[in-house]
Amino acid sequence: MKFPIQEILRNAGQALFRNWGRAILTSLSMVVGTASLVLVVVVGISGRDYTLEQIRGVGTNLVSISNEGAPQSEAINFTDLDAIRREIPGVKNSAAISMVHPSLTMDGITHPVTLVGTSPEYEIVRNIQVLRGRFLDEDDMTFRNKVCLITEEFDRKLQRDPFYDGHITLYGISFKVIGVFRERVNTFGQTEIVDFSTIAPLSVVRFFKSLDFLDFIYVTAESMERVPEVSAAIKSLLISRHRNQSLYRVDNLAAILDAANKISLGLTVVLLVIAMISLVSSGISIMNVMLITVTERTREIGVKKAVGAQRRVLLTEFLVEALILSCGGGLVGIFFGVAAPFSIRFFTTAVQIQIPIAAVLLGFGVTLLVGLTFGMLPALRASRMNPVDALRYE
Repeated sequence: MKFPIQEILRNAGQALFRNWGRAILTSLSMVVGTASLVLVVVVGISGRDYTLEQIRGVGTNLVSISNEGAPQSEAINFTDLDAIRREIPGVKNSAAISMVHPSLTMDGITHPVTLVGTSPEYEIVRNIQVLRGRFLDEDDMTFRNKVCLITEEFDRKLQRDPFYDGHITLYGISFKVIGVFRERVNTFGQTEIVDFSTIAPLSVVRFFKSLDFLDFIYVTAESMERVPEVSAAIKSLLISRHRNQSLYRVDNLAAILDAANKISLGLTVVLLVIAMISLVSSGISIMNVMLITVTERTREIGVKKAVGAQRRVLLTEFLVEALILSCGGGLVGIFFGVAAPFSIRFFTTAVQIQIPIAAVLLGFGVTLLVGLTFGMLPALRASRMNPVDALRYE
C-alpha cells in the first residue's frame, strides 16, 4: 500500500491550524531556544577569533627580554643584543629599547613624556602603524638625526598649541616630528607606549642615560612553534654572559594565546549547555501540547482506526505535527540568531562577526532532533490506541 504522505501533511496542517494560537505559542519556545543556540555558536566563534586576533596582532612570535633583579652593572646591553642576533638560531628580527622620561609643557601644564629610543626594526617587531609621515630609518640612526614620532593623543594635544611648529624640545634639544603612530591592536597594558610617548633614534636617546644599558630587547622568532625554543636559548645566553645572581625576564605570548583559546572554548561549551537546556525545555512543552492534542482527538483517532488507518500512518501524522511545531519555530529562531549578529556590521567594523554555516546546520539539526525525540511519545500513544476504547471516549 502506498504511503499517503500528502494526506498526512494535509491532516497535520489542518489539525495545527484549528488550534493555531496554541501552535504559535508552543513554537515560540523553540524560537527562543534555537536563536540562543545559534547566537552562542556565532558569538563564541567570533569572540574567540577577535581575542586571538588581538593577541596575534601584538605578536605570537614576539619575545620580550627585560631586567628582573639584575644590578645596573649587569643589565642587558648592546653586546647582549649583538650576541642574541649572532648566536640564537630562529631569531628573525630584533629591536632594542632604551627609555627616558623627560617633561614637556603644553597649554601651560607640564606633562611627563616617555621617550622611547629604538631602531627601524621596532616598527616590524612591535607592529607599529604609522598614520602620518614616516618611521625611523638607518640614516636617522647613523647620523643621529634629532627626529621623532609621536602618538595620536600626543599629536592632538600639540595641535591645540598655537606655538607648535612641528618640533618638540626634550632635554633642551629640538626634535623634528616626522610622523604620528599608534599600535595596531590593544596590547593589554603590556607595552612601553603610553598616551604621551615619542619614538626617537636609539643612537640619540642612549646619551641621555648615565649608564649604557637597555630596558628591553624585543625579538621575533621565525615561527610561533620556535618561540619556546628561542625564549629558553635567550635566557640561557644572558645567564652565561652575566653573573649568576642576575635575573632576567624572557616573556612571550604563546602561553596567553593558548590560555585564551582554552578559556573561549570553555565558555562556549558552558553557553551551549545552557542553550541545550532551553531547547530541552522547549521539547518538553511540545510533548505536553502533543499529549493534550492526542487526548482531545481520541474519538477522531478511533474513527480513523475503525475505517482501516494503519498504525504507522497515525504515528507519522502526529510526528509530523511535532516536527512542524519544532522546525517551524527553529527556522524562525535561526533567522533571528543570524540576523542579530549580522546587523552589528551596520554599526561597527571593529568586530568582525563570523556566521559559520555550522551554526545554521547545528540549529536546524537540533530542532529536528527535539521534534523527533519529544514528538515520539505522543505519536506512539496515538498509534497504539484501541479503536473500541477510543470510540467510547467522551
